[in-house]
Amino acid sequence: MSSAVKFGPLATAAVLAAVPAMADTRPMPDYFVSALVATSAAQALALSCAELSVDPVAIVKASEKLFTQLEEDGFDPSDPSAGMDNGDAELGAAQQAFMDKHQLDGAGSELVCAAGRSEMSEGTEIGLLLVEVPQ
Repeated sequence: MSSAVKFGPLATAAVLAAVPAMADTRPMPDYFVSALVATSAAQALALSCAELSVDPVAIVKASEKLFTQLEEDGFDPSDPSAGMDNGDAELGAAQQAFMDKHQLDGAGSELVCAAGRSEMSEGTEIGLLLVEVPQ
């Protein structure tokens, strides 16, 4: 099994698959795109680097903050994609930007772990969702 980081379809983007065909949809908010990419990237890094894990407490806190922000902006937090345009292009671009930032296409676990640690030390949205696992 390869230890290279692999991003399939964004895990949380599955929520978006059922975007309703509504005439009055709004663009997907940038903060929502960022949250989806941060969550999926943190999960992918943790799966590809045995030295890192996703911090469940940080995930819960980030989710609560996201749901509050969505609600304040008039979106239904229980169905976030309702009323939003399909954000596939934005999600794909943000995901690719992350991959390019760390040159992760085809990268092995050493580079993946370094990318995760870099995100953690920078205090990025991705890094805040990760913790080091004692070896």
